[in-house]
Amino acid sequence: MSYQTPPPPPGVPPQEPQWRGAGPAALPRENRGVSFFVAIFLGLLLLVSAGLNVLLLLVSVGSFATAGMSGFDGEATNYDVVRVGGDASAKSRVLRIPIVGAIAESQSPLLGASGGTVSDVRRALRYAESHDDIVGLWLAIDSPGGGVTDSDEIHRLLTKWKREHPNVRVLASFGDIAASGGYYIACAADRIVARRSTITGSIGVIMSTWNVTDAARRLGIEQVAIKSEHTPYKDVMSMTRPMYDAEKKMLTSIVEELYMQFVDVVDAGRDNLDRAQVMALATGAIYSAGQALENGLIDEIGDPSTFEAWFTEREAVQFVEQRRRPSMRDLLFGAEAKAPPDLAAITAHLLSSSTGPRFLYFWQGAR
Repeated sequence: MSYQTPPPPPGVPPQEPQWRGAGPAALPRENRGVSFFVAIFLGLLLLVSAGLNVLLLLVSVGSFATAGMSGFDGEATNYDVVRVGGDASAKSRVLRIPIVGAIAESQSPLLGASGGTVSDVRRALRYAESHDDIVGLWLAIDSPGGGVTDSDEIHRLLTKWKREHPNVRVLASFGDIAASGGYYIACAADRIVARRSTITGSIGVIMSTWNVTDAARRLGIEQVAIKSEHTPYKDVMSMTRPMYDAEKKMLTSIVEELYMQFVDVVDAGRDNLDRAQVMALATGAIYSAGQALENGLIDEIGDPSTFEAWFTEREAVQFVEQRRRPSMRDLLFGAEAKAPPDLAAITAHLLSSSTGPRFLYFWQGAR
């Protein structure tokens, strides 16, 4: 069907058409109502929503596949072992285990799986357990310490490993800081070597919190604690009231017991020191590398070549380390370099977690 311009009425000159062209495209378009644009908008929203759901599904599946799954032998499947030095052709290997930052265990918000310092060490020892070519463990420590239980658990894992593998040598090397819990862990090693700039020591335990009693009183703030007459100590270390003498005595007795546990660990780990010498050094004081060497807390001052030379004096070895494989989330959004630990935030968490103040093998000066 063709469309033509109708002839003008008699006496009226021909007029130019309001539109040009031929066919249906030449006809004027009808006005589209608001509902048309609303439908377009809702359609776009539906497409975006579907895309986001698919993306979240991929991230979740990737997280489960790379972070939540383990092999039948107990090894985490999302970690690779890479060579970080030594002789590439050597058959014997030394496993380097970094212990960096505050010593604390954490939980995965997605899977509820354990993570953190203790799990890292446990994972590394599990790997070494299943490979007979591991002839040494290198504990690369750069830590101000952390939780009492976390530090003790790592020390326990290492001492148990040494008993079960007497032919495997264990070296602890110190970076910038190896204080309190960091030194506690090092006492499980056969040899301790520090950098000349290392700060170490801080042998002791601390438990602290803030007390704002006077400020709360001036501001009219009062904490109401409902407790049974049988449990007068349930609100011990409350921030809004003074500490009673009985409470201080109770907490001090616990600190003293944990302190003596620290002394026992150093005494057992440092054959060159007797108990009296350990007690004289275990004052919470920190030491430079030179002072630590003079006092027998370390065996040598050196650098990475010194650490490696101790292992290679017997045989050629290659040094390896477990590295986390990029997850699906990393691949989708891009893997980012790990930020340096925020010691202030970590310390605040350690000192006052959701369950209140904690007993710590921690040097607060490292903040």
